[in-house]
Amino acid sequence: MTVSDRCAPARKRGRPTAAERVQRRSQILEAALAVFLEHGFGNTTIEQLAQAARVSKRTIYSYFGDKAAVFAEMVQRLAKGVSTEPPPGDTLETLATRIVTRLHSAELIGLHQLVIAESSRFPELAVTLHSNGDERHIARLAEHLSAERGPETEQLAPVLFTLLLGLPHRMRLLGLLDPVTDDEATTHARSALDVLGLAR
Repeated sequence: MTVSDRCAPARKRGRPTAAERVQRRSQILEAALAVFLEHGFGNTTIEQLAQAARVSKRTIYSYFGDKAAVFAEMVQRLAKGVSTEPPPGDTLETLATRIVTRLHSAELIGLHQLVIAESSRFPELAVTLHSNGDERHIARLAEHLSAERGPETEQLAPVLFTLLLGLPHRMRLLGLLDPVTDDEATTHARSALDVLGLAR
């Protein structure tokens, strides 16, 4: 041990650094989806969320306040991975394909089923899912449409988003289809673009 090591002030136990707080917050959000899907929103407790994330209940309350805030940030995080943080070289077609892949995935289908089942008791869940999911995706599609196909096509974003869901998404919600493969997602996205005359 060096002299500087001996002289450096020890960090107090229980006071995480900024990096540790970010990691812990991410840990909670990653664990939350499985808990909500297993128990439903109404039956999920802070204790269950804390146990799944291996943190204390006090940590959950400190970081989020309540389980509704955990749910809202979890949904934002899921949407962010699709539309808010695009990979380098993202295009309208790759975005459309990514939307199909994620929205038809087991995680997102489970989340939609949960919200539909709980929306009569907790209507705010539907608002959270729509504003942080659908509206984000539509806005991102509109940006790509305007940039790649011309400003006059921006108004087609809601229609394109609807086509990207399509009958397969409804069948997924009913448990009648398996998640799409990468090739199927690409084909579905290209077909939706072609219907609107947007394919290249």
